[in-house]
Amino acid sequence: MRRDLRLNMRWGGLSLTSLLALFACGPKAVGPMPICLAEVAGEEAEEVSSQDVPPEVWFSVILKNFNRREMTVKRPTKDCSGRTLVAEDEEMVLCLDGDNPPVPLEGRVLDAEEDFTITALDEAGQALVWVRTDHFEGGLSEGPVAITEWTKRGIAVRTIGPLQAHTDRVRMHLEPMGSERVLVVESRICKDPEKPKTCGKQTRLVPVVGERFVQLPLLDKDGVTCLGPAAFDQLQTTEVSLPDGRTRKFSLTRSFDYTDGNVVLSEEVKIEDYDPENPDLPATLFRKAQVQREMKVVERGLVTSEGLWDRLLQEHGSVALAQPKTDAAEPANNEAGPPAK
Repeated sequence: MRRDLRLNMRWGGLSLTSLLALFACGPKAVGPMPICLAEVAGEEAEEVSSQDVPPEVWFSVILKNFNRREMTVKRPTKDCSGRTLVAEDEEMVLCLDGDNPPVPLEGRVLDAEEDFTITALDEAGQALVWVRTDHFEGGLSEGPVAITEWTKRGIAVRTIGPLQAHTDRVRMHLEPMGSERVLVVESRICKDPEKPKTCGKQTRLVPVVGERFVQLPLLDKDGVTCLGPAAFDQLQTTEVSLPDGRTRKFSLTRSFDYTDGNVVLSEEVKIEDYDPENPDLPATLFRKAQVQREMKVVERGLVTSEGLWDRLLQEHGSVALAQPKTDAAEPANNEAGPPAK
């Protein structure tokens, strides 16, 4: 059973004078060599063994050049291994950002509550830790995410890499994906957080490649055409006006299955026509379609088959007299990226 390690966080915690941040491989950790290793000395080693350290210590473990006194990190942001958050492949960056790249917000000091999420994994002594250092319009944040492991005298980082996702009610878990694993990030996206009806859920997939989390774009079945970031709204609705005065409503639902390491996205689209002048009359089902899209990791991205949404909108929404309007009850797909796949 997963548990939230934040429940036992204290704000006194360890002092950095005793935290020897040894951001390199070392022989003292149990098991395979860690990507980064942070050890403590003296009495405070007992506090580490109790798995009870405050977020600012985690910031020091996960980030390179973090200033605890000022609660800031030197730019560009680098994880403990010295890598930046931005992919070196420019083509991949363009694919991930889409036509509307996220607009960065002004840098600020790190906040222990808003910029830190930790989730215990089923494996004994391991946890998922996400430290958010960069923020964007629309509720997106970015920063290193890591699989960490408690050792007898410190913390070892086993896997690390960048993660960009929405942070509202964020949940993270690892699932099998072929011979590797994939980080599943589920978040809430709201046009107005004070109005729950404007909120929807989004799922992002970040594969583990070797010892790195790699934000790979979504590609078509041939592995050529970019479909944008691997981010999927769980619900989406759009309406168009028909020439006879009725309204056609398109509704999309998505869900994932990870059985036996086979990552499969199930999609269902329902198309209904109704008369807005007679709301008491039941809607007429025009069409209902389903598809299962298997996800596979290749060198340059996540490969999948064609989705239903765009195709059915094009085939059965082109009769509209006006542009499609997105239902206020559901957010548009991927506020910081391209349209729904």
